[in-house]
Amino acid sequence: MKARFNRIYEQLKDTVYAYLLYMTKDGKTAEDLSQDTFLKIYLNLFRFRGDCSEKTWVLKIARNTFLSYARKKKPILLEEQEWANLLPARCINPEENILLREHEQIIRSVLLALRENDRSVLLLRDYEELPYQEIGRIMGLSESAVKLRIFRARKRYQALYQQWSGESRE
Repeated sequence: MKARFNRIYEQLKDTVYAYLLYMTKDGKTAEDLSQDTFLKIYLNLFRFRGDCSEKTWVLKIARNTFLSYARKKKPILLEEQEWANLLPARCINPEENILLREHEQIIRSVLLALRENDRSVLLLRDYEELPYQEIGRIMGLSESAVKLRIFRARKRYQALYQQWSGESRE
């Protein structure tokens, strides 16, 4: 069991942290919730039935850990400088770097402005590239409900992105 847990931890620690970082908007909180998530996984690994992938099971636990946290305390938005420390360094010229940072900030702001369910479904589908069925298991939805939620979340995301970036579709 210990070897299995270590394998799961090594494979999914970055995935869990990234998901929780986007959900909490705070690096320290994401670390704490990641630790809580993996403690729950360690204590309950024997309950994993194998009716979904380990990644799906782990992300469901991470999501439930976040939801418990969110009920107790409202997350605080990171300052721009703190986000800069969390992003990977880019090897591009200064002008491109500024434009890229502005674009990244708009994307982050739009994602963070979405409701938790919209943000979760978009991150699970577009960032984690999970299939609809796996997202449904994580969120407790049918596959068709997941598809509909993704469609609606993308529409809300697009509308906010266009509004915040000043782009208009013609």
